[in-house]
Amino acid sequence: MKIVFLGSADFGIPALSALLNSSHEVVGIVTTPTRKKGRGRKFEDSPICTFAKEHQLGPILKPENLRDHHFIKELTELRADLFVVIAYRILPDEVFSIPPIGTINAHASLLPKYRGPAPIHRTIEQGERETGVTVFRIDAGIDTGNVIITDKTEIGNEETTPALYDRLSAMGSELILKACDLLERNRVSYSTQDDSQASHAPKLKKEEAQIDWHLPAEKIYNKIRAFKPFPGTYTLFEGKRLGIEWAIPRINEKGNKETNQQCGEICSVSDSWFDVVCLNSILRVLEVKPEGKKAMTVQAFLNGTTVNEGIQLQ
Repeated sequence: MKIVFLGSADFGIPALSALLNSSHEVVGIVTTPTRKKGRGRKFEDSPICTFAKEHQLGPILKPENLRDHHFIKELTELRADLFVVIAYRILPDEVFSIPPIGTINAHASLLPKYRGPAPIHRTIEQGERETGVTVFRIDAGIDTGNVIITDKTEIGNEETTPALYDRLSAMGSELILKACDLLERNRVSYSTQDDSQASHAPKLKKEEAQIDWHLPAEKIYNKIRAFKPFPGTYTLFEGKRLGIEWAIPRINEKGNKETNQQCGEICSVSDSWFDVVCLNSILRVLEVKPEGKKAMTVQAFLNGTTVNEGIQLQ
């Protein structure tokens, strides 16, 4: 089949690479426009665009407006049988209805759970023990289309977003190839999503990074795992931002209800960790990032900072 690949993030690179090494033909790439990024505000291509240039793929289309008539014309003239979308923008009907076989997407959750732009982060944040990848046919909704194929995987107790991201990216590449082969042979048996079981995975915001110590330690721990690398998690230590890079819940330890200590209060300190009171629980902090400095172990942090029991974190 002739395929146009639409994507921007590096999450889609394994799938694009797999398609290039398959019997299918990638006849075009659609990605996001070149943007100024970083402190130096230098122009940077998307990871998919960079990969496409390195492998001399083309044409590479970078539309600002997906409804632009010139873009629609260029896309139509590629005469693709199928569009494959991974980690890209929401497509209008004028785009996803172009190819005769349709447009498919690989989404990093077990749909209909965690529809939206941040499924991996939100899955970990909610303490889920299982996730996966769903390949579905795009329709007018957001991640609502009929399912072609899925695959499941367990989430490790200490697994963070970057680690799960890499695993699901690899899973997605395998599922996309299987879906393409099924579509080419006209052997797809679609299943309808149960909207009553749907949940959403909204985009992450910087304001979510501050830790609420009135939550149970387990929920804070899941947030720390989920919000790596963005937006991260932090608290205020003596008025300054202190990133909480890694911490673990203390099993069977009592929190504020049993001790009458305040949530956010440092209740115990050793030479390599300090414990913080949470809702009916305790969180042991092991790695931090002081304001303006690099991440470090609590042991290194304590070498230059006095941390005593009773200090209130906010």
